Amino acid sequence: MSSSEHSYVLPYNAQLDQVLGLLEAIHSLGDSVDPMNLGDLLGEQIDMLPHIIDVASSLRLVEVVENGNIKLTQLGLEIVKGHVRHVKSKLREVIDNIEPFKTIINELKAKKRLRVEEFIDIITRFYPRNTQEAMNTLLQWGAFLGLFKMSSDDKYIYPIGKI
Repeated sequence: MSSSEHSYVLPYNAQLDQVLGLLEAIHSLGDSVDPMNLGDLLGEQIDMLPHIIDVASSLRLVEVVENGNIKLTQLGLEIVKGHVRHVKSKLREVIDNIEPFKTIINELKAKKRLRVEEFIDIITRFYPRNTQEAMNTLLQWGAFLGLFKMSSDDKYIYPIGKI
């Protein structure tokens, strides 16, 4: 398989607000930022920051430049400057490059809804050790981006609007 056939898997504990906070921090510090300065500004655990940078990079929001600094891409700049509706729309356009969103979205397109057990089965394939935390993370991302959410009776995952 070529590297383009591999999907990036979202870390089970990577929160959307961490990614958006990273973009805000880069924007506030200038065009190109040393990652060590980001850790200080964000107050992130030092072991989590590389994962958040990887998520942002996989979403094509940041890029690592020659000297190892991190820079916002054009899309990242649009996200930082955009209204929340625009942010959601832009992130929905690139989220299907990330697993398990790609799998969940494909299953929802095919089935129109998933039983929670099916949803957990998908999550378990990607996160065998941290399934519950991953489920919470994915539901938060899915709801914020207007992709999917859990039914009020906790039995189904269904799309929000058109996916």
